Amino acid sequence: MIKENMKLNRAIAPPIKEFEKLEIPQCRILVLDNGIKLNIIDHGEFDVNRLTMSWNGGAYDVDSFSALMLATELMREGTKLHTGAEIAENLDFNGAWLRNNFHSHHTSIVLHSLNNKFDSVLPIIVETITSPLFPLKEFEINREKIAKRKELNLSKVAYLSNQNNHQLIFGDNHPCAKDETVEEIYNISINDIKEIQQNIFLPNGCELFLAGRITPQIEDIINNQLGQLTSTKEPLKHNIIPISPSETKLNIIDVEDAMQSAITMSIPTIPRSNTDYIDLRYTIMALGGYFGSRLMTNIREDKGYTYGISASLLGNWEGGVATISTQCDNSYVKQVIDEVKKEIESLKYNDVDDDELNRLKQYAMTQIAGILDSPFSIMDYYENMRHVLTPPDYFYSMQESLNNLTSERIATLAQQYLTVDKLYISVAGNSKKMANMD
Repeated sequence: MIKENMKLNRAIAPPIKEFEKLEIPQCRILVLDNGIKLNIIDHGEFDVNRLTMSWNGGAYDVDSFSALMLATELMREGTKLHTGAEIAENLDFNGAWLRNNFHSHHTSIVLHSLNNKFDSVLPIIVETITSPLFPLKEFEINREKIAKRKELNLSKVAYLSNQNNHQLIFGDNHPCAKDETVEEIYNISINDIKEIQQNIFLPNGCELFLAGRITPQIEDIINNQLGQLTSTKEPLKHNIIPISPSETKLNIIDVEDAMQSAITMSIPTIPRSNTDYIDLRYTIMALGGYFGSRLMTNIREDKGYTYGISASLLGNWEGGVATISTQCDNSYVKQVIDEVKKEIESLKYNDVDDDELNRLKQYAMTQIAGILDSPFSIMDYYENMRHVLTPPDYFYSMQESLNNLTSERIATLAQQYLTVDKLYISVAGNSKKMANMD
């Protein structure tokens, strides 16, 4: 029983402690017999591990993203030695599971496994990579799933708005703006799948990321299985094309029966290589990157136009893009867009006060600290160096930038990079219920 003088006084908030400087464990690097780089974080409390196999070639490097998804899924549907059912049974029996990650310029297969079952699981996964059969029945079933998923997406206002905004920002014919039709998905052939598998899943285009409680035995198994693969083909080259925005600044996609409208607003900004990138990311976070941000406070809490609204900065290989996304009643579309513009302008000239700045810093530091939650989240950070080109010192640069962030710095960056006249706006919804936005 808690003594009277030890009871919590819930009317008094607990003290907030400042974060000390956070340190991230460094990767240990091994090079396999065939030259594949293996990044290792041995930081686990339990006898489990996660192996990410990442290859050159992603959504923007291939003619058909649907074909890439199909190839990656079908590789586990049967090999020269095992049926798809046997592969699935092996994973299930050994307590392992697989997932696929598709990035703009990389494709990853992620294996979660128990340490004492790793030698039973990895060989059959390597087999799916090196000798898949692509059985016709499973190919047709999976192609049908992807086509039906596309049909469903085309009925969602959020998907339509986001996809159209990509076309406005990057340009209609840009790889980042590609959007396959249902008919094009049904026209994918098994030969298309085989070609993608043969061009992407090459040992000389692969990098490995291993996290968990790592033993020398696990490292030896990986070298014996993946370190002996060879290929004479060159890895797929990344298809990097600069952003070429459309002349159209506002596009409305009419969805007659839509109950709500989806709004996507974007501004081309700066790449991750720019020294202002991290500070600009915090500036956009102040605008709409967390629950207490200006957009949430105004448009959700004060005006009640939407349940949620978010702003983020994405550093593509092709360049940086600041994006604001929300959904609202069709009749509120004009008001929401106007309020977003007002908040962008306000960020330039209405100072972020001490309370708002401290709240932003606490939230951002909590995000940085979250990277250290587990060996898997730590390794996610290192994987991002490959997938989105974060620099090696990014973890410490985020902290240094945040510690030095001021209200004046936020205003300066907003004035420099967040130009309302450069907003590209896509709206998907019932246009008859929207106010005139001219």
